[in-house]
Parts: sequence; structure tokens; C-alpha cells
Amino acid sequence: MIKKMSLANYLEFFINPIYLHIFFRTLLLALLVSLTSILLGYPLAYLVSRKVKRFRNQLYMLVIVPLWVSYLVRIVAWRTILGRVGVLNTILLSLKIIDKPLSIFIYSPFAVYIALIYIALPYVFISIFNSLEKIPKNLLDASADLGANSFHTFIHVILPLSMPGVISGFTLAFVIALGDYIIPQQLGGLNGMMFGNLIVTQFGYAYNWPLGAALGFIMFTVAVVILLVSQKFGSSEGFLE
Repeated sequence: MIKKMSLANYLEFFINPIYLHIFFRTLLLALLVSLTSILLGYPLAYLVSRKVKRFRNQLYMLVIVPLWVSYLVRIVAWRTILGRVGVLNTILLSLKIIDKPLSIFIYSPFAVYIALIYIALPYVFISIFNSLEKIPKNLLDASADLGANSFHTFIHVILPLSMPGVISGFTLAFVIALGDYIIPQQLGGLNGMMFGNLIVTQFGYAYNWPLGAALGFIMFTVAVVILLVSQKFGSSEGFLE
């Protein structure tokens, strides 16, 4: 343990293959969570913003209501769903799709992936929804007057103008997935360990605070870079305004 100001702790990160493996696995998972959240959140936000009129408010509240539930309660709920005797295995057994409970749903990167999407999706939805709501209706009317159909209006008007919300949502989802350590701890097990768990371990069981601080600074640097890149490619609207 090196307790004084030194670059040795940062060097330890770059020469330790285990640390590098967990770091890049975390980046990959955060990227997948962000992309999946966008792919799910954009159609949902577009549906609520542009297509649904009668039950619009109800659908909006249905999407964001998980934000009102305790974070730990939501994680426990996913353990109940994905566990060996959980809801998912019970349904598959009752449908005769499997002969015995599967263990791949819990304590795996898959469980972490699903739970992180569930956590990030409401933020992505709100960010994209706000961007869609800010698009002036007269632009859509002008597009229709010029002969553009719904598809061309979406591609050439709606999608470009909603990109700030997409970028904001992507950034939020990425940072949430990057820094989370409770979901990997509760649902990932050893196979689903992420960089945040590695940092917590250094401050806890390993009692190597200098290394933990160095790893934390590396994560902070990555998050700052992501924020700067997002501001480079899109205006800071939605949650980043």
C-alpha cells in the first residue's frame, strides 16, 4: 500500500490485467445499456409524445413511476423475478419450456444488464420526451405542406431536432451504468463484478484507500470525458441543461 502522493497506484491499474478486464467490461456493459435504453426509450417517448392523446398522461406516469420507488426495493424486485425460484423461472417451468430452473438469469452479467436498463430507461425517456415536446408544430405542418410523408418528416425534421435529447439520454444512461455498484453486487455476483465494485472493495475489504482513490479518479475522468463529448455533439438540453 502506497499512502503518499504517487503515480504507482495508477500504474497498478494499467499493469494489472484483472483491473483492466473489469474496467473494459464495465465500459462495454455501460455502452450496451445506453444503446438499448435509447432503442427502447425513443419509440416509447415518440409514442407518448406524438401518437397517444387519450391516455398520454397515464402512460407518461407509468414510465416514470419507478423513479418514485426506493432504489433498493427495485433491486430486490429484480432478484425475485430473476432468481432460481423467481417469477421468470416459474413461468418457463409452467410452460414446459425448461425442465429445471436456470441459473443464468441471476448472478450474471445478464442480470446486471437487464436491471441497469430498468434503472436508466425512465431518465432516457424523459430526456427524449422533452426534446420531442420542444419541436414547434409549425415545422411539422410546413413539412407536410411541402409534400413530405410521415416517414420523411420523422427522418428530416423530428429525428434531427430530437438528437439533443437522445445524446442527453445516452449520457445519463452511460454514467448511471458506469458508476453503479449496488446492482452488480446484488445481482451480478463474481461474474457480474464491475468497476464500481472494485473501487468499493479497495475502500472496504482490501483497505487500500490510495488505490481505491486512484481507481475512483479514473472512473471520474471517464465520466467527465463522456460529458464533454456529449456537449460536443449536441446542445445541453433535457437533463443536461
